[in-house]
Amino acid sequence: MSICCFPNCAYLSETSRMVAVYRELVKQGENPVMATHGGTYEFILKDEGIPYHIVQPYVSSARSLDYAAASRGERGYIGMGIYESDDELREHVRHEMEFFRANGIGCVLIGWTQSCALSTRALGIPLAVTHLASMVPPAMGKMGIPIIEPYDRYIKRLVPESFISALYHWGMRFTMLIQPFNKIAEELNVRPFTGALDLMMGDLTLVTDTPEILGVTKDAMECWKPRNPRLYSRSPRLRYVGALFARLFGGLPDDVRQFLDTPRPKIYIALTSSRPDYVEAMYSLVKEMDVKAVLVTTVHGSRLDGTDTVMVKAHLPSHLVMPLVDCSVIHGGQGSTQTAIASGTPVVGFPFHGEQSMNLKLIENARAGYCLPLRYLKRTGLVRKHIERILSDDSFKRNMRRLKNYQDKHNGAENAAKIIKDLSRGSL
Repeated sequence: MSICCFPNCAYLSETSRMVAVYRELVKQGENPVMATHGGTYEFILKDEGIPYHIVQPYVSSARSLDYAAASRGERGYIGMGIYESDDELREHVRHEMEFFRANGIGCVLIGWTQSCALSTRALGIPLAVTHLASMVPPAMGKMGIPIIEPYDRYIKRLVPESFISALYHWGMRFTMLIQPFNKIAEELNVRPFTGALDLMMGDLTLVTDTPEILGVTKDAMECWKPRNPRLYSRSPRLRYVGALFARLFGGLPDDVRQFLDTPRPKIYIALTSSRPDYVEAMYSLVKEMDVKAVLVTTVHGSRLDGTDTVMVKAHLPSHLVMPLVDCSVIHGGQGSTQTAIASGTPVVGFPFHGEQSMNLKLIENARAGYCLPLRYLKRTGLVRKHIERILSDDSFKRNMRRLKNYQDKHNGAENAAKIIKDLSRGSL
């Protein structure tokens, strides 16, 4: 029976994690299968030379861009995935089941391909997930629930955080969020999901972080049991694996290396999956600063022109650029945050959602960067002050190098592959 890696290619982070684990499975002697419904970052699978299957219905780049916008609150989709209707979700599940049967799949690893929660359950195939990153109950119990835009301007000032945390956990058990999934679960005659968190956790959740950085011991994480087991449709299992982040987009272009070969302060701006106006605001800011800045436009095309001090590129290998700069500006997804840690580069971050906020709060608590409200991206004077503090204070780099030492102790891809192999063989 084969292991299937099945990313939602609407997201760079989920695509890159699947690439990392797929490669490691091959290295460890397995013959994994890569599959996807398509999406913006499907091209990465092609560029990396990974053979993959398209499972119908196909999701175009335009649709997945709409879905990414929905996750920022700019569009609306049903449930927990890129599904505009019950019928569309039903089609995803049906085709996945056919694909898994035809290819002898015995274990599935997903990154936000939520329809697989139904297709694997219907076939009795174990499901592992990476998309929760560090947003798992033991970590949230320790750190609380991160509050992000627009709520940090209103609710946080009026309501105690303990109440907000309780409200969040209640919301994760609210089945209205996953009603389409449970409707189809009934049709398939399988157990319904008890809430959004139950749906997202899978049979096994890979925690793509380290105990030293997250602040939750290995025993506390992997021996965790829910206080109320009835809130889960299965016995949830958590396993630390370590950092999983992108090492993509080839080598470092010569013009980028030459551009950054300067004694002037250097900044890397990688606001992936962002709004165009935020990218443009940062572009306008760094044009006015006495720095050399490299900015990646990712899904926004090349609407911005390069200057003597600002280089604009569509995509770059962040793991090769970040070690050459003094500060990175990011939204704080775990991939970009862990790349910054691996590079020893302080960050200024602007989270869109809770997972990004948690990642950046860990950085800020270690005094290795800043977690700032998203609205600051339109108040460039405040952003400039925070960037200049990092550029003038070496303690931020020292603190980030300390986090790097913790992260480097764990090989995330290797550990994830070993655990998935054990899950597929029933020996976990």
